[in-house]
Amino acid sequence: MELYHVLTQDAWDSACQAGQYAPPELYRDGFLHCCTPDQLDFVLQRHFAGATGLLVLSFDTAKVSAMVEWVRSEPGQNAFPHLHGPIPCGAVLRAEPLCHTNQPNV
Repeated sequence: MELYHVLTQDAWDSACQAGQYAPPELYRDGFLHCCTPDQLDFVLQRHFAGATGLLVLSFDTAKVSAMVEWVRSEPGQNAFPHLHGPIPCGAVLRAEPLCHTNQPNV
C-alpha cells in the first residue's frame, strides 16, 4: 500500500544521509502522521496551508517494518494511518516538491 507523509526538504536531506526518516516527532509522539492519496488534499489544506519548502514523501508500506495503525482523528474523514516507526529510504517511491498551491509537482 502506498502512503504519504509531508516533510521539509531539510528533513528529507537528513533522512537520505541517515538511510531512514526518523524525525524527533516520531520519538516524541510514537508515530508519524501519514495519509492516503485520497486524504492528501485535506491534509495539505488543513495542516500546511501557506507553508513553503515542503515535499510529499510517498512510500510502500510493504517495505516498512513498523506497524501502521488506522486512527479516526478528523470529523467526517476516514481513519488516518499512523506509522509506528521510521521510513527506510529504500521504501520511498517518490519525494515530490509541493508547488506554491500545495499540490505535488507531477
